[in-house]
Amino acid sequence: MSSATVPTSIRLTLAEKRKIATAARKRGLSPAAYIKRAALDGTVPAVANDAKLERLATLVHRVCAAVEDELDYRTAVTAWDRHVKSGEKLLSGEEARRALGL
Repeated sequence: MSSATVPTSIRLTLAEKRKIATAARKRGLSPAAYIKRAALDGTVPAVANDAKLERLATLVHRVCAAVEDELDYRTAVTAWDRHVKSGEKLLSGEEARRALGL
């Protein structure tokens, strides 16, 4: 004997609806399944450890890229300051090609 489902509704603010949808998506559930589990079981499955590790790896990659960018910037500033202090003339594109024999 199968049990029939009965539709029901609740009133949510737009912010509440987004928060539930986001939490459900992180756990691989529909908003309805997420709400049912939370209300009936009192438990909602945690986000998989793989998903957490993937997010952490993404953050680490972004931090490493930012550090590399900062090091490149500092190297360029140091080289530019050294060039300005030396008083050397900059070459145009054409002069650089001639100097390199291109």
